[in-house]
Amino acid sequence: MMQFIMSFELEQQDIEDIDAALSDQELPNKFRRKLLVLKMRHTGVPLEMIANSLSITVRSVSNYIAEFREGGLETTLEDRAYVPMSSVEGHLENLEKSFRDSPVGSARQARRRVIEVTGVELSLTQTRRVMKRLGMRYRKSGQVPGKANGDEQLEFLNEKLQPRLNEASEGKRKVFFVDAAHFVMGAVSGMLWCFERIFVRGASGRQRYNVLGAVDSETKNITTVTNDTYITAPTVCELLAKLRRSHPDIPITIVLDNARYQKCKLVTAKAAQLGIELLYLPPYSPNLNIIERLWKLVKQECLKNTYFYSFSEFTKAIDGTLHQANTNLKDRIKSLMSLKFQVLPSSPSRIL
Repeated sequence: MMQFIMSFELEQQDIEDIDAALSDQELPNKFRRKLLVLKMRHTGVPLEMIANSLSITVRSVSNYIAEFREGGLETTLEDRAYVPMSSVEGHLENLEKSFRDSPVGSARQARRRVIEVTGVELSLTQTRRVMKRLGMRYRKSGQVPGKANGDEQLEFLNEKLQPRLNEASEGKRKVFFVDAAHFVMGAVSGMLWCFERIFVRGASGRQRYNVLGAVDSETKNITTVTNDTYITAPTVCELLAKLRRSHPDIPITIVLDNARYQKCKLVTAKAAQLGIELLYLPPYSPNLNIIERLWKLVKQECLKNTYFYSFSEFTKAIDGTLHQANTNLKDRIKSLMSLKFQVLPSSPSRIL
């Protein structure tokens, strides 16, 4: 057990779900303590220090981590205390319909809903148990572009993208996911373990550092072209040439969005000259481009809660993190950029 505890690391989705749960002011302290253990251990805090700061034993810390590893966040937040359910037993079907039609944001809201539907007054703990019995979980809501088309995304994934990814896995092709990020020098606030609230100074001006990146679908190596002006068609051409020089003897497919500077004649002509296929994503489909996940990691690793005295320090920090993506952060990048795509739900009931 101690071996996997020493290397404990959360997935990005787990971190987001834990932050969402901790933001609930009604979350019982026993669950809050478990979630804090997971977050602290994820950042490398020693077991003894976690135990001392939360006034629990080291064994409890180990048990909480093992509990999460075995059953995930759902098991961690499971209330094992016995609570009678007979009072709402005959209303479960109506409750499920009500919660499906209109989800709630807190146990307090759910408690009021139970009273409205059944006339039965439950405690907050009982209310949570009712929701769990119905198969509900406390999940962070996701955001989808208003004009995105789930059916079009699924067709693109199955008929165009996945066959090329299969060829890449067999060593017959290189597939790169391409996108640009524009990092504006300024304060990026984030959560901190601290004794009192910390304020981060904001930088003056609007200087920005532009990064056009490409991630290899198989090796997860990152290739970039950067500047402090604008990403334009010549910038895209520069990246294409760089990728072809690195892989001169194999078919290359570039997966990218429909930005004008990536779909103009200059870029398409350059791609044709280099023998590179440009595979454009359906409109409003950032969820199908794994490199989008890289930009969040860069902000977390080097920009959050950090003040930079100069623009050169700012760009150096970003470049350093991008370099580590191919070295020290390699394992984390491989996990973060797994080829698992979240296609928009076709059921309208899952979109508000």
